[in-house]
Amino acid sequence: MLKQPGSILNIEEEYKQIESVKEWIQEIHESGTFFNLSLKTLELIRRFNNLYEEVIENSDPNPSSVNQLIITSKGLESELVQVN
Repeated sequence: MLKQPGSILNIEEEYKQIESVKEWIQEIHESGTFFNLSLKTLELIRRFNNLYEEVIENSDPNPSSVNQLIITSKGLESELVQVN
């Protein structure tokens, strides 16, 4: 039980990171620079957008979907950092 507050903070940090990645994707779409991205990065963006809609916009608390979203956002963030 003592680890639960730390876990809650980690979840909040994960959601902040997810929102940060979502904003980054929005900037890419607005600037039109997605034509320069690799197919891997584009596929990660597609997966991220689908999971984001399922988990955040549709409020689906399915732990599996949330975990997939967290993992995808971390992978996508790494890819986007390498591009920039």
